[in-house]
Amino acid sequence: MSEIREASFSATGSPTRAEYDEAAKVAGLFRRGRVVGALGTVLLASAGVTLSSDGLTLHPVPLGIAVAYGLFALLVLPRWAVARGFRSGRAAEEKRVVVDGAGIEVFRGEESQRIVWDEMRYYHETPRLHVFVGHTRRRTCLVVLPKRLFTAPGENDLLAAFGHEQAGDGS
Repeated sequence: MSEIREASFSATGSPTRAEYDEAAKVAGLFRRGRVVGALGTVLLASAGVTLSSDGLTLHPVPLGIAVAYGLFALLVLPRWAVARGFRSGRAAEEKRVVVDGAGIEVFRGEESQRIVWDEMRYYHETPRLHVFVGHTRRRTCLVVLPKRLFTAPGENDLLAAFGHEQAGDGS
């Protein structure tokens, strides 16, 4: 395992929108938005129901608002947030990423950002991606590395072992 700690991986490229969406699902970005949406919908719907001596009384306007909010918050908002993250994070731009014992450094043009391993929450591997989820300066950081960028034999397996050793699997 000591040779893994000294390994360094470098890739140049960018994830596609489909790869970024897959990484967002793995990171739980859809799940968090849907939990908040479901809680808000329940709270709004509770305003449309009152208990009386005759039983429950339903008020159609607050219930209609709750249904509209629920549809928006559960179906539209999470996908919009991920699409916005893809565009605003300039995920489609070509970048160079270096993963080594100190952390992950992302180079985009003249600027770079380093995320140290202490800031990483977990690593997850999918059939197409290596996904690192971290937290820097009160923001969730998502590093998506498509496996297609690593062409050397065994490099993907070594990066997976390295990711699990450095960042863990979130448990």
